[in-house]
Amino acid sequence: MSNKEALKKMSELLRSGAVMLPEKCPVKNCSMPLFRLRTGEVVCPVHGRVYLVRSDEEAREVLARVSASKVLEALENKVLEILSKAVESPEERGYREIIGWLEVLERIRRIKKELGTKT
Repeated sequence: MSNKEALKKMSELLRSGAVMLPEKCPVKNCSMPLFRLRTGEVVCPVHGRVYLVRSDEEAREVLARVSASKVLEALENKVLEILSKAVESPEERGYREIIGWLEVLERIRRIKKELGTKT
């Protein structure tokens, strides 16, 4: 992203009610100021969502949560792909299998929701 694009994004963030923070983006060679959105989420205009941590332990917790979220997202996409194919030919897969995949999808979304409340 060019500096001009970054400045445009920063002005959009400010216009939308975001607050510029004194902290800089932790991504190497970025140094852009961070912004706190109205939702409380902290973002970099270049890299998007970032996490501010105060200790190594907190960093490990955030890393584990982010990693789990990515795995759950990939898993959810795969289950949706399987369900899409199964619904096209339910006789071939069987309704019990479809119900099983729907239950898996429900569990994934429940876990994602629980992880989201901890961030």
